[in-house]
Amino acid sequence: MQAEKADLVILNGKVVTVDRDFSFQEALAVKNGWIINVGHNHKIKEHIGKGSRVIDLQGKIILPGTHDGHIHATHMGFFLDPKAINLNYPAVKSIGDINKKLREATKRMKPGEWIVGLGWDSTRLAECANEHFRTPNRWDFDAVTPDHPIALFDYSAHAVVVNSKALEIAGITRETADLKPEYGYFDRDPRTGEPNGHFCEWGAMRFIGRHMPRLSDEEIEKCIKRIQKHLNENGVTSHADILGIGGDHLFFGTWGRRVIEIYEKMFREGKLTARVSINIMAGLEGVQGYDAIVGGLKQTSLPDFRDRNWVKADIIKIFGDGAPVPEGGYGSFYGATREEQREGLINSIIEAHRRGWQVAVHATMEMALDAAIEAFIKAQQMYPRESPRHFIIHGDWFTREKAAEAFKYKIGLAAQPNVGFHLMDILVKLFGRNRASRLFAHRDLMEAGINVAGGSDALCIKPNWRLGAQFAVTRKTVHDNVYAPELAGNIEDAIRMYTINGAYQEHMENIRGSIEVNKVADFQVLGDDIFNIEKEKISEIPVVMTICDGQVVYEA
Repeated sequence: MQAEKADLVILNGKVVTVDRDFSFQEALAVKNGWIINVGHNHKIKEHIGKGSRVIDLQGKIILPGTHDGHIHATHMGFFLDPKAINLNYPAVKSIGDINKKLREATKRMKPGEWIVGLGWDSTRLAECANEHFRTPNRWDFDAVTPDHPIALFDYSAHAVVVNSKALEIAGITRETADLKPEYGYFDRDPRTGEPNGHFCEWGAMRFIGRHMPRLSDEEIEKCIKRIQKHLNENGVTSHADILGIGGDHLFFGTWGRRVIEIYEKMFREGKLTARVSINIMAGLEGVQGYDAIVGGLKQTSLPDFRDRNWVKADIIKIFGDGAPVPEGGYGSFYGATREEQREGLINSIIEAHRRGWQVAVHATMEMALDAAIEAFIKAQQMYPRESPRHFIIHGDWFTREKAAEAFKYKIGLAAQPNVGFHLMDILVKLFGRNRASRLFAHRDLMEAGINVAGGSDALCIKPNWRLGAQFAVTRKTVHDNVYAPELAGNIEDAIRMYTINGAYQEHMENIRGSIEVNKVADFQVLGDDIFNIEKEKISEIPVVMTICDGQVVYEA
């Protein structure tokens, strides 16, 4: 029988299939964006026809395309615009450094235009560290920006500091009442009661955000193109994004429901270069509470997705807590007491499950993690359905003991090993070495049967999945400290986290995540052999080509 002629034939590679046996092959053939054969060179050559494109990898590694399972994609696309100010360490080490960047920005912008920056960390700003790790405030920046409203977001994007001009535009004064706890909070000068410009959590940030200009559809499309190009350069062919009614007034509209429609429009126009799985942010006005979440779900209306292999929205994201802090808690989740907060979180999860959603819960600490797992189990017992695959996002305190309970109900984890690389040293200082050194125990969880999918949490951390894999197999941090080396995993499992496990998390394991016949043709070619390079250099491996849907979308 004559072999089907292919659009694309890839030969002489080290094809890492990531199939059940983690087998290796030499070549593959693609037609209409789907894999039609994988095997030895001599068999795959039979698919070469007159119109076939043939790529000779000359022995290079080819992997399935990466799935970034936790990323604020459109938001990051906005901050990839050169107009946005980079405030990340080590480029910025002081408030003085920030003011230098603000001064430069005022020279190229018209009076009244918003100046936006991202990335400051009060623990790494000299002036803040010298004053008991205070946060920056409006008086730090007013003298440099008297004619421009500014919004400077911290590295986690959970907080923003604005200047007096921005407070004036928002109408926030000393007489403005404190916010209800479920909205988050804004700080005041303890002596005068004046708002100091520091806002924390989504509901609070919305009080500033609704006065910021919202991006046009054209500008949002540019953000998406910008981030997908950046992701393609890192081997990413599919990714999440967090969008919905609860984000309409956050980050210039890059978290809003309008972005969902633009993704679908761009797919229909052939403009996407990576597939998108949308996590719905439903809490009205950014609030995390039962009434706000259920109310947001009732108002959520989604486009008619033409091809769910490209754009889909099946997951609701709930913020069970905020950034990791020693006392734990439930962040700004609505409730007068912790018990009320816990009950509201559990009931929100159960109701979202009852309505047919897959549920993802942001849980950095133990209290929210325990409540989420309890809620997932209750939800499935009360309203059984086949394999909802609810999962925890972050779950840094997810232990093997908790995994034994979660495994029965197929509760997964969307992990960010690259966060461990950057923040493990800080977490050890916060919580002590004995307690914190066993964080990010992804090997243990996978051995216990938990599906651990990899992600970057970009824009907070850069989306270099090789860095996450490097930390997973070395446990070595940015400061060259190694914590609990016995928890280091192997490179095969690290690759699974960013490929087939990510596909499984999205109910897409039969479509993508491995290089097998009848799956989509999403691949990445590496410049070095990830199996033979020094483990400490995995993050430096270049991606030299990325292919999505059988089309080359990036080539070094």
